Amino acid sequence: MTDTTSTPSPGRGRTSEGAAVQGERRIITALFCDVVNSTALAEQLDPEDWTEILNEAFQHLTAPILRYEGTVAKLMGDAVLAFFGAPVAHEDDPRRAVLAALDMIAAIGAFRETVKSERGLEFDVRIGINTGPVVVADIGARAMDALGDAINVAARMEQAAGPGTILLSGDTYRLLAPLFDVEALGEIELKGKADRVPAFRVIGPKAAPGRVRGIDGVSAPLIGRDREFARLRDAMTSVLSGRGQIVGLLGEAGLGKSRMLSELKQEWDRASPPNRWIVLSGVPYDASRPYGLFQNYARSMFGVELNDPVETIHDKIVATLRGHGKDEETIALCATAFERVIAARTLLDGSRYDVEVVKNDIYNTLSPGLARHARNGPLVLVVDDLHWADPASVELLLALLSLVEDVPLLIVFALRPERQSAAWRIRQRAETDYPHRYTELSLRPLDATDTNALVSALLSIADLPAELRQLILRKTDGNPYFVEEIVRTLIDEGVVRQTADGLHWEAKTDVSEIAIPDTLQALLMTRIDRLDQETRSTLQLASVIGRSFYYSILKRISESAMALDRQLLSLERVELLLESARLPELEYMFKHELARDAAYGSLLNRKRRDFHRRVGEAIETIFVGRLEEQAHRLARHFDLAGDTAKAQRYYEVAAETAASMHATAESAAHLAHALDCARKNGAPPTDLERLAARQAALLGAATQTLPGSA
Repeated sequence: MTDTTSTPSPGRGRTSEGAAVQGERRIITALFCDVVNSTALAEQLDPEDWTEILNEAFQHLTAPILRYEGTVAKLMGDAVLAFFGAPVAHEDDPRRAVLAALDMIAAIGAFRETVKSERGLEFDVRIGINTGPVVVADIGARAMDALGDAINVAARMEQAAGPGTILLSGDTYRLLAPLFDVEALGEIELKGKADRVPAFRVIGPKAAPGRVRGIDGVSAPLIGRDREFARLRDAMTSVLSGRGQIVGLLGEAGLGKSRMLSELKQEWDRASPPNRWIVLSGVPYDASRPYGLFQNYARSMFGVELNDPVETIHDKIVATLRGHGKDEETIALCATAFERVIAARTLLDGSRYDVEVVKNDIYNTLSPGLARHARNGPLVLVVDDLHWADPASVELLLALLSLVEDVPLLIVFALRPERQSAAWRIRQRAETDYPHRYTELSLRPLDATDTNALVSALLSIADLPAELRQLILRKTDGNPYFVEEIVRTLIDEGVVRQTADGLHWEAKTDVSEIAIPDTLQALLMTRIDRLDQETRSTLQLASVIGRSFYYSILKRISESAMALDRQLLSLERVELLLESARLPELEYMFKHELARDAAYGSLLNRKRRDFHRRVGEAIETIFVGRLEEQAHRLARHFDLAGDTAKAQRYYEVAAETAASMHATAESAAHLAHALDCARKNGAPPTDLERLAARQAALLGAATQTLPGSA
């Protein structure tokens, strides 16, 4: 196989000596695929014939990568390197990478047989996948590359894979364990790695995939949603009494839409016979596939495989419906509709029809079939993640809304408040045409009391440090999913130990900071990647100033000051920033602290240092007569910029300012930073002694002021 560290991409020039790396830090899932035993195969063919085989193979291999919106980063002789998460992130990039890999193995199957019959060669591929941090960069004339150990591990996993198989690293598997069946291979040795690495061979998607969200062995009741769930229950009660209803469940990612649906399902199961609950789920990479929403449901419900012929599709649909006790008329209607949705044809015909013919047939069979199903007893149709629905599915759902006027059908759609999505039309239609049957529930972030209750429910630890609790509250901003992922990170990193008798806190752990979990990094970067490059750069620059920042500082350091107002308005519209104050200064803040962390974390260290220096210099200029009150900010920015001399000076000013306000603990903390900077600067011993003595005096004074310290 080809070494990923030395081969330039086809059609791209090599980097000139000394060329600077321009890029950003990201979490990506890397997929590495190469041809098994390619050297021996190439020896048996003329170079032109071998090139033709590889070119055709690459067509089969790259199509699935593009379908799942990955990036084909390199074609290297006999290998393909793909990124999921760069240059554009998706919140499910690891899942996309594995699905693409499975499709690649399937796609190469028929080609392998052709090569064997025509050339007498055993042609096969193997794939390795790994997730981790990299620097995604523009290097010289090359459009894009990614540098980091995560790429090397993916390549080594591929080398360890057998022909026609896919190996996942532990870092990838833990992100999607509920979604795929695997064979655990234990820890394996990888070339160039000191430690052994867990490896998992992918078997295929789980027949009944579990939830990626949530924490094994840790749960909490539904908190802070009593009013919303009561209205959802009222709609269910109306349908059980024979009156159709529509419910729109709106909220940002992580606010609990799916949890609300899960709780409703439990209530429905207690009040209704089985098989009266239908779930359609939007998938982001199917947003352009006609009727993708309904296809996914039908394939899952009836066990239809991608390569099943129409005869097999028909038999599976009929057998499943008969197994559920459906009458022959319902079976005929639904079989025709779903065969159209899945295959654009039915068993009764041998040709493919015009798009409008297929559409009319679907509408004329699926709607009556669903109505007949509901007349046999109250029925629920749930559409989760509706914001990812394709336009054809949206049109079909719009046509189904009218059924609530005639049959006991509860239609519940859950979506994010993305007004530009095709799915927003369903919310508008329900509100406009069916106000007498429509209930809209808009989920908001939990307040501080409910967030605190959720933390207590998830982390039932008597000695949980107050500072850790406050850090979780500050970072998560009332988003239940954010809280769950922070708790998961604490468990994964060993800060909290999960044992048979509960959770335990590791008392020696520093709780001053929590790294942003990979899952949230991907979710937040997905939103950031939708921005144009200039607005994105402005957001990153703002993240260096802090969660809250003055407009005047951002304008002074911005490289696009003329367009700054437009960019800030765009960032407000997509709810990444909020205008927090106008007096005494125009001030903005990040809506979520984790969004600020994600933007800041994407910056290269070199760029961060430069931005911190520019922020510090801007503060010095703008607040020239009030530097004492800004000293703590100046100290931090110059410290992070690497200017420890300036940082030391401002830390000392900040310490004196705090001491004058009798904030002795804060003053001592500033002096500790000043002392650290002085050591880095190589300050003379007299300066070090002076700072240490002043710090000790302040710490002594702080101790004397504590209750019971007299």
